[in-house]
Amino acid sequence: MVVTNRRLAPRQDVQATIQILLIPGGIEGDRKNFDPIPGKICNQSRDGLYIETDCAFEPGSNLSIKMVSPEADHPENAYFMRDGQVIWCKKFNDPMVRFGVGVKILRKVVQADVLTSRFR
Repeated sequence: MVVTNRRLAPRQDVQATIQILLIPGGIEGDRKNFDPIPGKICNQSRDGLYIETDCAFEPGSNLSIKMVSPEADHPENAYFMRDGQVIWCKKFNDPMVRFGVGVKILRKVVQADVLTSRFR
């Protein structure tokens, strides 16, 4: 049996706590009235993520993923936002992790709360 690697880009191991928002109605949908779902990123590439969470997501669902940047990298309250689409979701038989999720990244943004007084 031949095993093929379906990944389009090399993966980097990353361990980071994240907040996930399920966005009904597409990436431009309403993000204000939904509670964030905790999860963690386990690895990433330039156009995809593997995350673990306690919630199942349907393939094709749109997500917004927020990851806080380490303070040593950015003194401001900076965080990374990734909008993506669920490609697959697999249930685990592990009491610590319930679901593994493959996400295709559609858009990346770095946001920061910066004091405007710094620009005067």
